[in-house]
Amino acid sequence: MRTLDPRVKTLWRLEGVVGSFTSALPVYLLLGWAVSTGFGYGAAAVAVIAAWFAFVLRALLWPSLQHRYFRYEITEQSLVVEEGVVWRRTICVPRARIQHVDTRQGFWERLLHLSRVIVYTGAGLSSDASLPGLDTDEAIRVRDELAQARRGQDDGV
Repeated sequence: MRTLDPRVKTLWRLEGVVGSFTSALPVYLLLGWAVSTGFGYGAAAVAVIAAWFAFVLRALLWPSLQHRYFRYEITEQSLVVEEGVVWRRTICVPRARIQHVDTRQGFWERLLHLSRVIVYTGAGLSSDASLPGLDTDEAIRVRDELAQARRGQDDGV
């Protein structure tokens, strides 16, 4: 089984810390309002700071666990992805069913020279498997390896 590039932990930490400021803003506002109505503004400030600290702590610690439990393997028959810290999940995508494979890079991924490989089958509009945090050269190699999978194979149709 292959693992992700260790730089993905930095990526996930950056995304988590940025998210602790932006995405969690409604939580802070609601918490501050709820605590201030019963206990005053001082208690509300303490509650909001404690919540922010918890979000940042999670953003800094959780990525190491995610990285430890994320594995993938490309066999002749399928792509197998194992992930999950608390709830484990194994995804098996038969190579004969792969429709197309994409690579993507967001802002932070570009800065860290990482890419994400996304695998689609004919089953639906969303992706069926995703390999985040691969070195860009490795992501291109994996994408090309999976895209080449169907050459010479009968898809049974």
